[in-house]
Amino acid sequence: MTVTSNLLFGRWGETFSDDVVAAGMIDRLAHHAAVLTLTGDSYRTRARHELLAEDRAGRE
Repeated sequence: MTVTSNLLFGRWGETFSDDVVAAGMIDRLAHHAAVLTLTGDSYRTRARHELLAEDRAGRE
């Protein structure tokens, strides 16, 4: 199973409106799991920046 999120675990309570429920979910998901943290721009973010740069260059 793969679960992805762009929120840090500490902010999951905001999504589920309850810090205790979020902590329980995180505990069960992370137990015996490999948690990978990726940094940097995503492919979509990078592509969007490139598209905007091209649009600006075309207007000049």
